[in-house]
Amino acid sequence: MRVETYSDRYFLDVVKLVENFHHEAVGEYDDLLDPDSVIETIKSSDHENAFLLTIEGACQGILFGVTFKSLINGGTVFQEIIWYVNEPFRRYGVRLLHEVEKLLKSRGVSIMIMAVLENSKTEKLKSFYELLGFKKMETHYVRSL
Repeated sequence: MRVETYSDRYFLDVVKLVENFHHEAVGEYDDLLDPDSVIETIKSSDHENAFLLTIEGACQGILFGVTFKSLINGGTVFQEIIWYVNEPFRRYGVRLLHEVEKLLKSRGVSIMIMAVLENSKTEKLKSFYELLGFKKMETHYVRSL
């Protein structure tokens, strides 16, 4: 198991991960999410924020986000956009998260924001994040315009 940043050699694996994530977690938000746009965003973005879980030469997980300067305290924030690990490899998901935290901290990132989709094992994920020391900060509401 390795954690590395995105490279085009894993493009097809990332496409499959995004498709799996879409199918499993965001189906009810079909009018809001375009998997092709997510893939293009990952491919064209700053690859240092696209962390891949690779096992035996294949990408089996992704934790991707954006960084920005906090308006609250001036620190650097990492906002997760997608965190997904293929079913047979879920046992590596927490290790992926911890490795990404270490890498972000070494880059000077001081705040990490993780999202919970309200239709996706919500209470289990909220408890999981709290167990890891995350605090609930805000709730978002969304609709198509």
